[in-house]
Amino acid sequence: MIDKKLCRPVRAKRILKLLEQARAKDADFERFGADSHQYELSEPEEKAVIFPKMSDEDWDRIADPWDRREEAVCPYDGVLPIESQGCTLMTGLILNGPYRGRVVYYDVDLCATPFFMREKGFLAWYRRWLREVIAGYSDEETGFGMNVDGNPEQLMKLYEQTGDPEEKIDIIDSYYKFETLPDRQKAYFKQACARESNRKVRTSIVRMMRSFHVPEMTGEMERLWEDGAYEEAVFLIRTDDAREVAEAWYEKIFEILPELHGEGFRDACYTFMRVKDRPDVHAGRLKEALKRENLDRNDRGVLFYCIRDLKRKEEVVDYFLEYLLREEDPHLLIYAIQAMDGVKDQNLQERYVKLLDQYKTHENAILDYEGSQMVLKNGNCMGAHRPEGQIVSNLMRQFDLFGLDYRGAWKLLMDAGRWKEWKQQNGFAASCPREKDVSV
Repeated sequence: MIDKKLCRPVRAKRILKLLEQARAKDADFERFGADSHQYELSEPEEKAVIFPKMSDEDWDRIADPWDRREEAVCPYDGVLPIESQGCTLMTGLILNGPYRGRVVYYDVDLCATPFFMREKGFLAWYRRWLREVIAGYSDEETGFGMNVDGNPEQLMKLYEQTGDPEEKIDIIDSYYKFETLPDRQKAYFKQACARESNRKVRTSIVRMMRSFHVPEMTGEMERLWEDGAYEEAVFLIRTDDAREVAEAWYEKIFEILPELHGEGFRDACYTFMRVKDRPDVHAGRLKEALKRENLDRNDRGVLFYCIRDLKRKEEVVDYFLEYLLREEDPHLLIYAIQAMDGVKDQNLQERYVKLLDQYKTHENAILDYEGSQMVLKNGNCMGAHRPEGQIVSNLMRQFDLFGLDYRGAWKLLMDAGRWKEWKQQNGFAASCPREKDVSV
């Protein structure tokens, strides 16, 4: 039972009093469900396991987005969903533990660590939202709650008071919610940029000032490049709204690409995508990047995502022929398949057929197949959302769903006889293993 001492708001005390009156009125618990709840409030059984500023290592210990572990822990136990932000992003309320009452933003697909609001309770968070709406602040750049509370003058004072680089960056990024940057803050941050020794903080100041079209910041990108701060310079190039900035710098980025890792490497890939229509920006120029062994999972995923949008993908087919045979990570395998989208190559298609034979019998693919055969209210079917099912779905699209609709393509694939016949008719007879019919 919840300790009444914790229910300090007057409204909560009133509810507890009404519960006592209801219990007295229905002493025999005759109303539906009363024999279970007995008009008592209880603490949630699930204990919250997430906390503010979780590291990637902390998150990886509990999150399992691809359902690879036998005993999975739900990271959002003890979290009450209170709002959808669209797609898989949610707003929740921590129900117990040391962060009880805090608002948290989280992704139900477990693709990112949760973000705790700075406010200590729901009402404070909600009041701030109302204040910022009334003040006309924008939430398009970072989203409400992701930035630091305060007006331009208050944020400047917070910046003066901290020496923590991460806090400085959070404060700088909070200026994007304002329509204009007051002259006082322009003058202050010009001086702050000149004396700032931390490259990331300095880069954040330059980006913020450039977004408000402060002319004195135009030369900062060149200075960062001359200092060898390539990661920071590429970040500014990638985030600049003006396409001509990317056009002016992409060739230099190609030259230093072997030196970039992590965010810098990914920003470079996104920059290439912005100028993909340039004749000298094509997949063949990324051959050496594909061979790099020091790229992490995120870097390689973004590299594949970039190649998907570029011309002349035929020049890197040999790499993907070998890669598709050895990769076991579903996330990277999906991106690799998508990278070769639209490439018509017989050897590549034979790889796809082998992968279809391999993954179509996986239990997750079978579950997604069953979902594809369901008819929803609008006549549509459920799309694949499990990793192995998504692999199969992307592979089928490389064959234009065998000339069928999505539901029909799954049906053909899972019918052993029809699948064998399709392979024989399309020249893939040699890749036919003994199959089990799992069609509904």
